[in-house]
Amino acid sequence: MATDIPTARRGLLAFLAKQGGSLPMRELHTHSLLFYQAGHQAFSQLMEGLVADGLVVFDDGTFSLTDAGRQTLADG
Repeated sequence: MATDIPTARRGLLAFLAKQGGSLPMRELHTHSLLFYQAGHQAFSQLMEGLVADGLVVFDDGTFSLTDAGRQTLADG
């Protein structure tokens, strides 16, 4: 089954928010794999897109929501 990209993007943002706004890459990757069937390559593409869109930042092995990412969730 192919990964539903829009659903996975929104789901990953929501999961980050639920976890306090940041998570180590390993934990977010595991969530991505279990809930969105996004393996390594799909996860990388999803997260590169979220970073490029300014919705998350990646630093020292951790993904964190940005204000733009929080606003995207709030906008529904």
